[in-house]
Amino acid sequence: MKSLENFIDDNFNEFSNLDCSEVIECSLDEFDSVEIEYLKEHYRFDYKDICVYYVEENDEIWIENMAS
Repeated sequence: MKSLENFIDDNFNEFSNLDCSEVIECSLDEFDSVEIEYLKEHYRFDYKDICVYYVEENDEIWIENMAS
């Protein structure tokens, strides 16, 4: 999904500096409805070793550096 790729590209320095098991928790209002539905349906989006995924229990989107 191009918009999530752009989101990762725009914030890559911050995301790539996350340590192992460290996540950034985002509220749903930081994403558009298409992105939210994509993540709900596909669970996660991986790009450049950054994983963006929906956490149903918290109703949030989390970002994690998979390379750390």
